[in-house]
Amino acid sequence: MSEDALFDTNDMTSSKRYLHTPSEFARKKLIYVQETGRLKSIKPHVSSRSNLESYLFLIVMSGSGRVSFDGTDYSIKAGECAFIDCRKKYEHCSDEDSQWELKWVHMDGALLADYYAIFIEKNGKVPVFRAADVKKYSDLLDDVMAKQNGKDITSEYISHSLLTTLVTNILVETINEGNKKLNPDVLNSIRETVNARFKEEDLLERVCGEYDMDEITINRQFKEKYGIDLCDYILNRRFNCAKELLRFSVKPVKEIVAESGIMNADLFRHLFIENEGMTAEEYRKKWAQWNRGEKVLALF
Repeated sequence: MSEDALFDTNDMTSSKRYLHTPSEFARKKLIYVQETGRLKSIKPHVSSRSNLESYLFLIVMSGSGRVSFDGTDYSIKAGECAFIDCRKKYEHCSDEDSQWELKWVHMDGALLADYYAIFIEKNGKVPVFRAADVKKYSDLLDDVMAKQNGKDITSEYISHSLLTTLVTNILVETINEGNKKLNPDVLNSIRETVNARFKEEDLLERVCGEYDMDEITINRQFKEKYGIDLCDYILNRRFNCAKELLRFSVKPVKEIVAESGIMNADLFRHLFIENEGMTAEEYRKKWAQWNRGEKVLALF
C-alpha cells in the first residue's frame, strides 16, 4: 500500500514521500520500492540509521552536506549521489550555510546485494559518486515516485524495471569512471603541488580546478596510489607542520593554527587529541626541546 505524505519535521525539512508495501512476489523476485520521495532541508539535522534491510540511493539536486557511511564522512554537493547499504550505520546532514534538496529511493529485492557489491568494489569502497547526467537520475526517480501514487497489477513490474535501469546506470557509470585512470605522473604532480602549497585555503577545490577533476575521483585515485585520499593528505601535511612549529618555534598556538593552514581552532584541538592523545600545549611541553652541548633547552 502506498502513502503520500507532505509534512514538516520540527520546521527542519519539507518532504514529500511515498511508502510502499511490496507483494510476496515482489519480495522474492523483483527489485521493489520501500520508500521514495524528495526533501528540502530547512535547518540542518542529522538523520542516522542502521540495520535496515534496505539500499538507499539519493541525489543532491541543490545545496551540499555530509554523508557518513561505515565510520567515514564524505562531503557531497549538488550533482553528486550516494548509494548506501543501510544494513551498516549511515548518517546524512545538510550544511549549515547551504541547505540541500534531495531525491531518494529506499529499495530492496532480488540480486540487489550482488549489484551493490559490484558498485562498492568498483567505486573504491566509497559510497558517493558524481552523476554524469543529473537529469537522467532525477527523471528516473520522478518516474518511480509517480508509480507509487496508486497500486495496480502492473505498478510493481514497472517500478522494478525503473529501479533496474537506475542500478544499471549506476554500475555502468561507476565502471566507466573507474577505467579512467590518471597517469601516475599526474598523480605525482598533484602530490608535489600539495607539498608546496598545503597551507593555502580551499586547496582541494583549487587542485580539482587546476587538474579538471571532481573531488570524489581525485580522492579515490590518489588513495589507490598513495594509500590516503587527497583531502586527508592535505590535512596530514598541515598537522605535521603544526607539530614542527610547536617543537621548533615559540609562536603562540593561535598563530600556529593559522600558519599551519588548519585555520580552525576546534579542528586543531581535535587533531591533537585524536592523533597524539594530548593537547597542543601538552605536546609542546613534551617535545619542544633539543640538546645544545651539555644543556637541554626548552622552547618556553
